[in-house]
Amino acid sequence: MFKSRQLVFSTLVFALLPPFMLRGASSPIEYVGGTVKGIPANATGAFNFDDAKELRFNYGQSVYAMPYEQITTTDIAKGEAHHILRKIPVPSFSRDPKETLTIDYKDAAGAAGTLSFELTASQAAQVRDDIATKKGRIQANAEARSNEWWGDALWKTNRNKGTWEAQSAQNPQPSPSAATK
Repeated sequence: MFKSRQLVFSTLVFALLPPFMLRGASSPIEYVGGTVKGIPANATGAFNFDDAKELRFNYGQSVYAMPYEQITTTDIAKGEAHHILRKIPVPSFSRDPKETLTIDYKDAAGAAGTLSFELTASQAAQVRDDIATKKGRIQANAEARSNEWWGDALWKTNRNKGTWEAQSAQNPQPSPSAATK
């Protein structure tokens, strides 16, 4: 009886110990499908958000890049539960279960496409937040540029009066009487 308890206990310890030890390591992100033919199915890698204009997925020695402007929506779906004999659901003991992140986009030609990645729930939420932040910055910059007019640098109007007054305050013009002396 004692040996069977010891066997069960040691089996549980060895079965549960690796997930706790590996929890700190980031899980690889797996490309599970979509309309992009350049990324092989089941390729594992990581996202790179260092570039301000495009999302990069590094897998193996290759990189797939997509401009944030082309991304239309992102969606997170719960991962599929494991089943025994495709009928009996197996409970997940993972604290960070796998989820599927789907990125919808329109390419330069206007055709719709999708990218689907399997990653942990915390990674999926972080990636979605990072994409939203980058898209927000790009849209804010585009709106600021759309309010500019090419003639603002040449003519003083009611619309740009404040800018011209600020420039003249920084660069005072010499008086005409001082220039003739």
